[in-house]
Amino acid sequence: MSVLTPDLVLRLLERAAAHCGPGAVRLHAVLAADFPAALSRRPAQLLRAADANAEDLDQLLAMAGFADTEDLRACAARETGRRLPVPDQRIADREGEPGDRTALRRILAREQENLAGTLDALHANGALELAARAVVAGRRRWVFGDMKSIGYAALVAADLSAALRDVTLVQPGMGAAVTALADAGDQDVLITFSFRSYSRHTVRVAREFHALGGTVVAITDGYDSPVCAYATHVLAVNTRSESRTHSPTAVTATGHLLASLAAAGAKGAARRAQRRHALTWALSDGEGTTPADPPERTAP
Repeated sequence: MSVLTPDLVLRLLERAAAHCGPGAVRLHAVLAADFPAALSRRPAQLLRAADANAEDLDQLLAMAGFADTEDLRACAARETGRRLPVPDQRIADREGEPGDRTALRRILAREQENLAGTLDALHANGALELAARAVVAGRRRWVFGDMKSIGYAALVAADLSAALRDVTLVQPGMGAAVTALADAGDQDVLITFSFRSYSRHTVRVAREFHALGGTVVAITDGYDSPVCAYATHVLAVNTRSESRTHSPTAVTATGHLLASLAAAGAKGAARRAQRRHALTWALSDGEGTTPADPPERTAP
């Protein structure tokens, strides 16, 4: 196996850049201007210096045969015989002054911990499976979220609608809640989201749905959440964050998993998804975003 030299590493990057476009060419220039010391900078710093984007960097590295910047840094350090420092993980403030040295690493570690801890717990205690069974068994499915949770509810409703019938996203507000509760029955299921600071409106909707005899699935941040008093199934999610707002990482993943499990257990879900796929193609009429493989049309 041939031994790489720093010149060869730069030539690999240069040749790759020629096939990847202007952004990659600028990235190569930034790296070559101070190689290999430039690799001690964070990827975001390199991108800013080159006026490039993450896609440019990914394409450049892949074309040159490197897995990522860590791979490139390790190769350059080995062939130059130099020990390259790990990029500084501090985040700069809006004026560009250095900020917390460990912020980026700490934030990423927190989000990974939230996601892993939540999924492990939901798998171990069976809560996710039971909640998914309840969603499938429901006659109708209602999805509700208030404040920041509006977005979570919309995502889950969209995922469920692709595989199940009778899925309704309840818009926040008194009128929509009253209409939904008036139409709901004791065989229906409500999926609701509730996090600090707990929305009183969410708790009241869950309370009234519970009073109807329906099943309430609560995705919340702990078993002491007010909504748990009315929930049949509680999906406790880690939402700890380095910022002042709760982390959405594990919340979004839990909602997606709930919808995916429900779809997997629903009779006719695959047929419904295929039908939606065909209708999307038919209604798009070749305009806008269409499925990569359009379904074949058959004679009536």
